[in-house]
Amino acid sequence: MRRSIFIVLHTLAIFTISFSLLSGLRIGSLDKPYLLSIAMLLPEGQIHSLHLISGMSLLVLACYYCYFKLAHRKVIAQSFYHKLVTWFGYTIILISLLSGVLLRLDWLPQSLLPIHYLSAIALILYLLLHSWVYLLQLGRNAFKKILFIPLKRMPFRLTGGLIICICASYYYTQSLTHTLSVSPIAAEVLMEIDGYDNEPQWLDAPIFFVDTNHGANFVDGHTQVAIKALSNAQETFFLFRWADPTQSLRHLPLIKTQSGWKVQENGFYHFDEQSYYEDKFAVMLSNSCSFGADGTSYLGKQPFNSYPANWHGKGYHASLDGKIRDLWHWKAVRTNDMVLADDNFFGPLVTPLSAERRYKAGYQTDGKESGSYVMNWQWYSKNQVTPKRLPNQNTEISQPVLPWFGSHPYQKEHDIYPSGTQLSSVLYRSNRFEGDRADVRAKGRWQDGYWTLELVRKNKTASPHDIELANHTCMWVSAFDSSQIAHTRHQRAIKLRYAL
Repeated sequence: MRRSIFIVLHTLAIFTISFSLLSGLRIGSLDKPYLLSIAMLLPEGQIHSLHLISGMSLLVLACYYCYFKLAHRKVIAQSFYHKLVTWFGYTIILISLLSGVLLRLDWLPQSLLPIHYLSAIALILYLLLHSWVYLLQLGRNAFKKILFIPLKRMPFRLTGGLIICICASYYYTQSLTHTLSVSPIAAEVLMEIDGYDNEPQWLDAPIFFVDTNHGANFVDGHTQVAIKALSNAQETFFLFRWADPTQSLRHLPLIKTQSGWKVQENGFYHFDEQSYYEDKFAVMLSNSCSFGADGTSYLGKQPFNSYPANWHGKGYHASLDGKIRDLWHWKAVRTNDMVLADDNFFGPLVTPLSAERRYKAGYQTDGKESGSYVMNWQWYSKNQVTPKRLPNQNTEISQPVLPWFGSHPYQKEHDIYPSGTQLSSVLYRSNRFEGDRADVRAKGRWQDGYWTLELVRKNKTASPHDIELANHTCMWVSAFDSSQIAHTRHQRAIKLRYAL
């Protein structure tokens, strides 16, 4: 019986390690593009939940294994090589589990962040060495040990205990959150949304720090976000500050070449631009706080059957549980001069359009009555484009945004610009949004390697696409450094706590 228990625990651990590795490598492919070369071997879909379940399962199995190992000590003759591989495995699994738990809690020091990924690579080596040990010892019978597990001889209490412990661990880790205290202010206090934090209310507000990681162009992919929050009976104000060594105010600029105008890009063709793009910041709100951006992250090239694949192979965002996740998307070029953040949401999968080159799954914009920005080209091509409009004679051509009333329709005879001339690709149709899409006022300022972003929104709006700002509302934040989709992220949700 004891031998059967050890065999089952041992075999389940091997399978669990395999699931953890495959799901972890899929998550790792978000900021390690070379892992996309093995994408066909990796699972797709809600991988964050799968990775958490497999990790919790491995932790429970490791605890059970240690308990039985200590309770039923038995000396088994092993070769030196076998002992070496065994202790190498014990060490790597321990490092992987500890770093995974600390990572899930957002407690892993920034300097040790790569250790979880490196331990995963070491686990692959361990599996290869471990399987070689048993092939040497048992030959073909090794496969029988793995494939024909004596599950019927497993004690019922042990099986039930494993399931209960795994479920309890999973739901406990899902419930862990950070807390952001929202300080009350009087309704008559005037807070100017200007990107400055010089009001006395901001100076007195408590500050919360969250480390965000895995973003393109940041130093080691990391930036720490400092957050403050104030609220009166009608509105909640947020102040975000994060390190960004470079102020990026170029959004896919057009450049004149010998053969015509071309979009400057280094990844935009597959919708993963990381060079010629503006800085951005995103805030997601939800009434629940689950892992994997509250279950809205679906990884892989085609995580939804019968829906289009994405071009970059990383995945989509969507909300498939009937709930809406609110998304505020501030953009340093396209919305900052509007003093707005683009009010968006994650919802159900939209129906693909036949002429649509980029499918966005559940990522949608709130409705608007008027106002917009559009790309300043008639039809996109990687090799050459034709601008929609050219600047008027008294309009500065190198500015980040081209105003509609400071430009005129493109005509070839007016295109007298020399090669090397740059032209904005962002064309304002008006100076701001109107309607539901304009619910979030925002202004950001960059100075000395830091962005400071001030936002405000009504606590409760009439929009079905907005989440009410109230006690226990959950929030996630992400920073973009000159990147289209490669943003930083953190594990635990930030739960708002209003003063009663």
